Amino acid sequence: MEIIAKDKHILIRKMEANEADFHMYLKWMTDPETMKYWEGMTEHFTYSRVIENYWENVREQVEQCIIEYDQEPIGFCQYCLLNAEYYEVPVQQYEKFVSQTDTVYGIDIFIGEVPFRNRGIGTESMTLLIKALFEHFHADVILIDPKVHNARAIRCYHKSGFEEYFVVPHRELQDGIYHDSLIMGIRNPKNNA
Repeated sequence: MEIIAKDKHILIRKMEANEADFHMYLKWMTDPETMKYWEGMTEHFTYSRVIENYWENVREQVEQCIIEYDQEPIGFCQYCLLNAEYYEVPVQQYEKFVSQTDTVYGIDIFIGEVPFRNRGIGTESMTLLIKALFEHFHADVILIDPKVHNARAIRCYHKSGFEEYFVVPHRELQDGIYHDSLIMGIRNPKNNA
């Protein structure tokens, strides 16, 4: 098991290419509350699709991780190096907040286990991931791109220190509708000292 970050209760580890992790991810990706904000209600995940997505992300160098709380898998996060083109955002907007010399990571996160939602664990997990990316992966900037209607996630990201950078209209297709994305970012405080 490769650990990305941990504290007293939360551990973030790399997702492994095994049956247990694939089944856990499938469970979360078939939960309506997760799907409402992640992929959409018309997307249907199967075990084979989970495996296919996993290996596609590996090829694209997206690090997929499982979040554990007191050794129980409860959620998922992922991160990867970014630039404006890969992130599919307007370069002019991106460059207002990110310089060409910055090391930039994009992240995604969700708590998949319902009993662990709305308890601050998502914010704690996000804070732990941010710290690891700044300290161990030398990130200058971290970006996240919730859909503008995902108020719960946006509150979590604000609590974790993210600022609102800009909105990209009609960026993500979900359930036959193009949704606006709010691009949020946080800069490594050590770079501002």
